[in-house]
Amino acid sequence: MKKCFLLLLYFNSLVGSAQTMVKDNFIKGTVLRYVNFPSLLVEPRNIDIWLPSDYDNSGRTKYAVLYMHDGQCLFTPATSFNGSEWRMDEVMDSLILNNQIRKTIIVGIWNTSKRFIEFNPEDPYNELDSLKKIKISCEYTGGSAANAYIDFIFSELKPFIDKSFPVKTDVKNTFMMGSDMGALLSLYALCRKSDQIKGIACLSTKWALSITDYNAGISKSYLSYFGRKLPNPRQHKIYFDYSSVSPDTLYETYQMLMDANCTENAYLLNKDFLSYKFEGAAHNIKAWSSRVAIPLKFLLY
Repeated sequence: MKKCFLLLLYFNSLVGSAQTMVKDNFIKGTVLRYVNFPSLLVEPRNIDIWLPSDYDNSGRTKYAVLYMHDGQCLFTPATSFNGSEWRMDEVMDSLILNNQIRKTIIVGIWNTSKRFIEFNPEDPYNELDSLKKIKISCEYTGGSAANAYIDFIFSELKPFIDKSFPVKTDVKNTFMMGSDMGALLSLYALCRKSDQIKGIACLSTKWALSITDYNAGISKSYLSYFGRKLPNPRQHKIYFDYSSVSPDTLYETYQMLMDANCTENAYLLNKDFLSYKFEGAAHNIKAWSSRVAIPLKFLLY
């Protein structure tokens, strides 16, 4: 009874969520911002919804949904932490208008000061021995709250999107993308919510979790978890990439192990999963923006 009451309060609070249209003359399409989107599971945060320039609100057209982490960095440099943006609006709008991907909206989830904790996969973290847990916790002033973050996306945010926008709600039209820790979280979300996610894109996945010595034991423990938990390859698609420039140079060994995990789980390279190395590409938003059309076309064709 108490849970039902809390859920009722939560959904009532959504009615009062402040929605604004982001004003930026360079945005292609429309970005709607829900300020301090409420949650019973995580801290409130802003949510940006991108709608393509040919968006049809009549309900005659149904859209796929791409959930992306670090949402403040996607559409405008005004809110990005370093003045760079993914340019997701320009890239997506062009791909849609040229019929290179299905009609899709983006849900950009802003991060908080708990970014690492919310993006650090919780189940493999809990499998670490106590010393490795302490190492991670000391470096990032916390362990993991990823399960609550994922539950927020699928039990609170997704139902709101499904109700508020003309979208296809099925697993075949639900996707996720992130970079660095957001890439690691996307892979973890696929393993935990494979019944709700069709495909993911992981750009420059942060396989080396320890800041100080990139402890191989921690990374291999996480990789072991993913090798055991990958879902059915015939029903899902996964994109990975990394570059030849630091810190991505530290990720190559582990990415090769993850590629082996995919192969061992019967994922077919170039069909069920892709894994690319980009020579000379930096580990930053500008570099990810320059190649993001590749995973978009792979996932959303």
